[in-house]
Amino acid sequence: MLLRNSPFKLFCKLAGVALLAAFPAVASAEPCPEDARYATNGAGQAFCLFENMTLPSASDVQPYCHYLDYGYIGFHWTETPATAGYVCPEGSYRTSNGAGLGFCIFDDLSLPDAEGLTPYCHYLEDGYMGYHWDMCPAGARFATNGAGLNFCLFEDVALPNASDVTPYCHYLASGYMGFHWTESPATAGYVCPEGSYKTTNGAGLGFCIYGDLWLPPADDLAPYCHYLDDGYLGFSWTD
Repeated sequence: MLLRNSPFKLFCKLAGVALLAAFPAVASAEPCPEDARYATNGAGQAFCLFENMTLPSASDVQPYCHYLDYGYIGFHWTETPATAGYVCPEGSYRTSNGAGLGFCIFDDLSLPDAEGLTPYCHYLEDGYMGYHWDMCPAGARFATNGAGLNFCLFEDVALPNASDVTPYCHYLASGYMGFHWTESPATAGYVCPEGSYKTTNGAGLGFCIYGDLWLPPADDLAPYCHYLDDGYLGFSWTD
């Protein structure tokens, strides 16, 4: 993985950048737990959903979702004789707070390292709950071409004053992309776009890198970098 502000490690991948050909990115691993379904809403958000849940026979079943950041969500209810034999949904376990509340907990969730991670629990009474997140990184816009092709686009990118600004997109599979140029006095004060950071390969090339990208789990995920001269770049995939 390319590391920020580490010229020696950067040099290993960056020094020969002109000789490397682009290749399709590898899809992210399945982002949801085994008992949850991965879904998208067509508006740039992805979901992990625990569905078809049978709830306990209680009038006060409530979501328990404010500890998602700690890796668990669930629901609770007031324990009564009517709920004594209730079995929690697949993938969760039953516990109690010792004060009359029963809980079903989905625990040890492997959460995506993505922007906008939020519980999605307000449809519990319909038998499902989960969480969602933004498919595009901070600073990128989700777009679609209306024919099933989706994009995350970094737009309005002001480029350095150099004649050889070139996309650097063939390591998207490793979670980063950007562009590079030959450093000169004219580019010394250049500031990389918001959401990226500036680095160098120690051999005369400057880089702006968008790093630690969460990638959608799509087999055809690919860089979308051939319009950099027009001020935008990103990646694409199909539904």
